[in-house]
Amino acid sequence: MKLLLAALALAAGSLSAQTLKGITVDKTQVEAGQTVTATVTLEANGTPNCGIRVRWGDGALSERVIKSAADMPFVATHAFAKPGDYTVVADPGRIGSSLGCVGQKASVVVKVSAPAAAAAPAAAASAAGKTAAAGPTCPDGWKLNAKSVVKKTGAYTCTAKAGTPTPEKRSVCPGDLTYFENSKRGQLGCRA
Repeated sequence: MKLLLAALALAAGSLSAQTLKGITVDKTQVEAGQTVTATVTLEANGTPNCGIRVRWGDGALSERVIKSAADMPFVATHAFAKPGDYTVVADPGRIGSSLGCVGQKASVVVKVSAPAAAAAPAAAASAAGKTAAAGPTCPDGWKLNAKSVVKKTGAYTCTAKAGTPTPEKRSVCPGDLTYFENSKRGQLGCRA
């Protein structure tokens, strides 16, 4: 019994050094497709060994087991595909066999707008009394694979030479489509 109590006291003592302190983002206002970097700060005393998650508010999740001081702060990046207001939450919790970090959840709101490049042609066409042509466009250096276009859903694939770096600014996919990229195969686009 004394051994069990000693182990519990040791575990409780080590948990106190892994307290979630807060979360910040590098940008609270971005365009869809731009990368946001979240930084989760934790108390850095003692030997850490706990789990922490970043819930991006759009269903995406980044997680890490904090095993050493080198893992602090926890930095994660994400690009939101669609405009909207997203609550980004740092959430201490179990990951696999690790215990969860302690402390209360912390959050910050990121406001995501439509890309200016996509909004400008539509606004100009609307001002001229015309409807903008809706169709997939590919980044510079990438070509639209015409056979991949699904008019009903808006899905498409752009191609380039295998190994071509993917663009920093991701395309915004219409409706319920998901952006994908594979630089090894020279592909990117939107799919169901």
